[in-house]
Amino acid sequence: MNRVNTRERIKEAALPLFAEQGLAGTSIAAIETAAGLAPRAGAFYRHFPGKEALFEELARERITETPDEFDFDGLRAFGDTRAELISLARQFETAAERQKPYLRLIEESRLTESGRSFEQRANEAMFEALVNWVATKPAGAALDAERLAALTMNVFGSWLFFLGKRQQGVELAAIDRDALLEDWARTWSEVLDSRN
Repeated sequence: MNRVNTRERIKEAALPLFAEQGLAGTSIAAIETAAGLAPRAGAFYRHFPGKEALFEELARERITETPDEFDFDGLRAFGDTRAELISLARQFETAAERQKPYLRLIEESRLTESGRSFEQRANEAMFEALVNWVATKPAGAALDAERLAALTMNVFGSWLFFLGKRQQGVELAAIDRDALLEDWARTWSEVLDSRN
């Protein structure tokens, strides 16, 4: 069996086990068995130093949103801030839906130092990409780093709050998703395209 296939089989086997049983509740032997490997024969450790490293790789590849996935450079092709905002909003929405089956696992990973560290790095990378995008807009171009970060948080905060509540299963009956998205994108595109 080739090394790449075995590594992928381990990852494919581990993700549903982690989602169902949690990180702590999933043994390496269970992962090996689910991957079709002989338990406790060492195959797992030829590919990963431990469960945490496996989880971090899975989170990076399949759970956590990343700047690369959002293709910030490709946004320029829209040539329209409102369209760019809608594209970003939809990408965040897709990421939130992808994360739904793994919420328990995400919460559990936050209890470990490696999980907190990974999430911190992922959040910092995404926030930096968002800040850099806002800096390309007239309203962000002349701001110092602190004010630019604050503007970025204000721009994306309400949409991410909405997605977070929806991900938790909280129904906000008075809010129509499409109307919210349209109003949010229109309002913030006007702000970002202004020079004030």
